[in-house]
Amino acid sequence: MKNLSFNGTLYGERLTLNQVSKATARKLYEAGQAVYIQSSNFHPFGVWSQAHEIVKDDELQTTFEAICNNFKYYNCSNEQGKYITFYKAN
Repeated sequence: MKNLSFNGTLYGERLTLNQVSKATARKLYEAGQAVYIQSSNFHPFGVWSQAHEIVKDDELQTTFEAICNNFKYYNCSNEQGKYITFYKAN
């Protein structure tokens, strides 16, 4: 995994996103912190598609793996990238 950092505006908020591994993203999600996900071929602050914020919601009881599987099914392909990249905000 590359240690990448991106600066930009996401939904009107100025952010710095650092790429993290899936294991780190899972730990952050379980701790209740925001994790950002994006298809691997897109920039997290891109024009065509931006990173999506996921936060654990106890009411919905959705697991991290379920969110990742659903995101990958609908948003990953040959053109968009075959895997998910994970980011955390600074």
